[in-house]
Amino acid sequence: MTKILHSADWHINLHKKKVPIEWQEKRFRLMFEKLHELEDSCDIHIIAGDVFDRKPEPDEICLFLSYINCVSIPTYIIPGNHEATKKGETFLEHFLEDAVITNTNVRLFTKNKRIKEPAQPGIQFWPYGELQLDNLPEYVEGDILVGHIRGEVPPHITAEYDFEKLRKWGLILLGDIHFHHRYQDYGAWYSGSPINTHFDRDESKEYGVNVIDFIDSANYAVKFVDLNLPKLIRKTIKIEEEMIPNDFHHVIYEVVGSIDELSKIKNSELLDKKVSYEPTEESKLDLKNLNTYEELKLYLKYMKVSDIEGTLKEYIDLKAQ
Repeated sequence: MTKILHSADWHINLHKKKVPIEWQEKRFRLMFEKLHELEDSCDIHIIAGDVFDRKPEPDEICLFLSYINCVSIPTYIIPGNHEATKKGETFLEHFLEDAVITNTNVRLFTKNKRIKEPAQPGIQFWPYGELQLDNLPEYVEGDILVGHIRGEVPPHITAEYDFEKLRKWGLILLGDIHFHHRYQDYGAWYSGSPINTHFDRDESKEYGVNVIDFIDSANYAVKFVDLNLPKLIRKTIKIEEEMIPNDFHHVIYEVVGSIDELSKIKNSELLDKKVSYEPTEESKLDLKNLNTYEELKLYLKYMKVSDIEGTLKEYIDLKAQ
C-alpha cells in the first residue's frame, strides 16, 4: 500500500490587500509545519497546482523554497492556471534551473510525464499548460492521473474540460477548486486549498489536504484532513456593536449604520468598510473635523451619486490645475 499526501491551491501571496504580511507569512509557515508532520506518515506528496497566487515576489519565492527544500519524502509538483503565462507555458519553468530547488526529493513537471518508482503506483502528471493544449496523456491501466482542472460548480461555473475523457482513470488527484470533494461520480478528488484564500463570513468551513491509502486504482480510501489553520474572516456588524480583535484568525469588519453615524467612525486595522442605510429626510451631515475632500465624499454618498470615485478624481484634477 502507498500512502499519498495530496494538496493543491496554496496560492502563496504575502501582499494580499487587507492582510498584514507578518500574519500571512506566519500562517504559511504553520501550514508547512502541518505538512511536515503529515510527511512522517506518508510515502509521497503530490501538489496539484497553484502553489503561487500569481507571479511571485522574491519574499514569496524564498518562503516557498524554505518548505520545498526541506521536504523529507518524494514530492511532485505541477503548475496550475494561476502559474500560467501564455497558452501551454508557465513561470514555474524557472524553478527547473540549477540550484533553485536543491532537494532531490522534489520533482517539478511542467510537461506531461509518467513515473513508475519501485513499490509505488504509476503516476501520470498532466500540468495545466498541457490541458490548455488538450494534450491528454495516454491511459495506462492502474495509473493515477494528476491534473489541475476546473470542474462544474453549479449554477455559475461550468467545467473547462470533458471529464468523460478521464473516466478510465480509477483515481484522479486534482487542483483548482478550493473546497474538498469528490467530483460527481468520477474517481476524481479535489483536496481543496489548505487555507482560505478569500475572506469567509464565518469560521465553519474546513480547509486542508487529502491522505489516500492506495492499494490499486480500484481499491483506495481518501481521507480529508482539516489543517485547522488561521482563517481570513470578514464580519458584518451594526454601528453599536464592537469590533473585536481575534488572536488566531485575521478578522476585519464591515459596519452598517446611518451615514451620520458612520461618519464618526475612525479608520482602523479592524475596519474593512462602512455600509450606510438609506438616509432619512431629516438626516444632517456631521462635517466636523473633516477636510474638504472628506466633506465632498460624504456629501456625494448622501446624494447617492453613482460615480463617487470618478467625481472625486475630477475634483482632485481640478485642484491640481
